[in-house]
Amino acid sequence: MATAHTDTLDRAEQMLQPLFAGYQGLEFGGGVIFRGPASDYCLEHRGEVETGLRRLPGAHAFETLDGHVFLTYTIPAPHVKPVNRKLHAALLLATVLTTLVAGANWRFDQFLAQVVASVGGAEGSVPIGQLLGELVQQGGLFAMALLLILGSHECGHYVMARRYGMLVTPPFFLPAPIPPVGTFGALIKIRSPMMHRRALLDIGLAGPVAGVIVALPILIYGLSQSTFVLEEYVQRSVGVEFGHSLLTWGLAKVFMGTPEPGYTLNWLAHPLAWAGWLGLLVTMLNLIPVGQLDGGHVAYALVGRRQRLVAWFFLGVLLALARTQWPGWAVWVVVMSLLMRPAHPPVVLDDVPLDRKRQIIGWGAMVFFLLVFMPAPVVGLM
Repeated sequence: MATAHTDTLDRAEQMLQPLFAGYQGLEFGGGVIFRGPASDYCLEHRGEVETGLRRLPGAHAFETLDGHVFLTYTIPAPHVKPVNRKLHAALLLATVLTTLVAGANWRFDQFLAQVVASVGGAEGSVPIGQLLGELVQQGGLFAMALLLILGSHECGHYVMARRYGMLVTPPFFLPAPIPPVGTFGALIKIRSPMMHRRALLDIGLAGPVAGVIVALPILIYGLSQSTFVLEEYVQRSVGVEFGHSLLTWGLAKVFMGTPEPGYTLNWLAHPLAWAGWLGLLVTMLNLIPVGQLDGGHVAYALVGRRQRLVAWFFLGVLLALARTQWPGWAVWVVVMSLLMRPAHPPVVLDDVPLDRKRQIIGWGAMVFFLLVFMPAPVVGLM
């Protein structure tokens, strides 16, 4: 007995047939992907065809492979819920509030001390209204910068996935109710399979590239506005020390110089430096070549099914670092081993090779991963 969804697929196939010079249909979780070389009619009337396809409920994309133009059209499964824009907006608003509180929290002790001095009429004390304004400004700068970095990262994935005709949700921002960061990050859900390794590389790298393009200027400006402080002060007021990667160490050298003995860089001294550091930390964690992390996408695009060997090797490296540098890596190894699965799932068309340009970009991304990798992200915690 035919279902409404089956009838919809049949009608869609009849409408799409003239657009292909031969095609194949791929079923996935109740949805269907139609893919094949575009017909002469489709290419001659491409503008009209694209306008018509945008009116349909699925997603489409044109791409050129080895000189041939291919059309991909994806029809979602009937049980897939439409995008709930109110939910996305509510999560974003909640994350704005929690990151604002987190950004202000690092200055709260100083704020209280100054309020006490102001109430007590101490000489040179600042009015409470001005102090409150400064506190909100600190939190606002941090929240704006961090959400801009995270949003750029996820929007990079989103835009590239849509370019490949994939079904994908807008970003979900995840608020964290307590400091020090105020958010668990952001994510998108890709609801259709990866067609080939070229798409995998492009989509996997679009997020980190977009995020880093935003994070680096924020970090550099934050560093240029920061000063070195006594190590004793950092240990007493913060309680932890935030680690360096080769990139952050080099940027601190260039924009701040070398600290005097007994002094160190306090990443929390300026909200933009703190947000930029977190942005590079997120990039580093995403580029770990395991499972369906961005780094797992890149590794599979470069070496195919051998990615699982790369993943297990790197998990071994993290275990070694858990013993010598930061015990928190052990938690990450457990999460990535049990919840994510180290091996990346295969793509649909595994025989489509990477072109030389993408190979260079992919290996360049792995080199960049080494530049932003922090052996001990947080010293004194765990």
